[in-house]
Amino acid sequence: MSYDTEERLSTALRGIAGDRPYAPDLDRIENRGRKLKHRRLAWRVTAGSTFAVAAIAAVAVATTGSGTQAPAPQLAAPKPATTSAPAEAPLVKLVGNLTTAPQPAGDATLLLRDQRYDDGLKVDVWDLHADNGDYYFAKTKGALPAQVKGGHKRNEDAFGRKNAVAAAKLAAKGDLNEARKKMALAYLPKNPEVKPTIEAPGVAAPEVTNTKVPKEIREASRINKTDNWVWNNSMDALRDGAGDPLVRAGVLRLLGQMPEVKVKSATIGNQPVLVLTAGSPATVASESLTVNADNGMPIKYASDGVAVNYTVSRVTIADVAKGKF
Repeated sequence: MSYDTEERLSTALRGIAGDRPYAPDLDRIENRGRKLKHRRLAWRVTAGSTFAVAAIAAVAVATTGSGTQAPAPQLAAPKPATTSAPAEAPLVKLVGNLTTAPQPAGDATLLLRDQRYDDGLKVDVWDLHADNGDYYFAKTKGALPAQVKGGHKRNEDAFGRKNAVAAAKLAAKGDLNEARKKMALAYLPKNPEVKPTIEAPGVAAPEVTNTKVPKEIREASRINKTDNWVWNNSMDALRDGAGDPLVRAGVLRLLGQMPEVKVKSATIGNQPVLVLTAGSPATVASESLTVNADNGMPIKYASDGVAVNYTVSRVTIADVAKGKF
């Protein structure tokens, strides 16, 4: 869905949902969430945001003995696994394993985002997320050392990104409901005039029945804003903290709390994966996240018009500054 369409939906919804008031601060929060999603769709040559629908080839990751995530060759889209086990069981098992996994070596996570668009455009960009929250971006791998040595940290939305990672860590071992609230409000400014209501997972607003209202607007009117924020902000947390097993565990635990997020076991080549697909009321259009079933590493995010493939590795900031990575 394009940003213009989302803005039009937001305006139309305010006009048709007369019995459900839209407070100004809540509007800004909603619009911000939509703009965040738009930024994800505008990743072609930019830094700082997360994800984007197309069944395009995925970059797989495999764990090496040192804890580094090594890239596998470009592989085909996931194929359904031939198993009759409950879909949720692998996710629960994976979360349990991640919460007890040791911290990997290094002090930063290096992320290659391989972005494929429906119009044929392909763009690769590189993110370097330090464990202390510092973030560096470059359009090529070779340009990263200069960014680090020059101290060119990307500070946009830093507080929100840090909040999202912290919420994921809380979700891994702490109060899941409190973590859900913190994840949903990760980008909310401090001390807002109107605090948003936290909705229960999976609860949708009554559908607009007026057939004169466009279908896309009727569908958007049922969005559970909390689920929408949790889904989008969890993608940010997983991107920024992909190298931390607790972040991966927390994100998967939060998503597993939402009944509209469906989990399927599949394979990519010989690699077992879990495909988490979100729909209404968390999202208007279907969006999916594919992770390695053994270590929870993100492999692909897919949404309207674009698929983002990931290659994740652990590094040290000092080595990147020297070009040794």
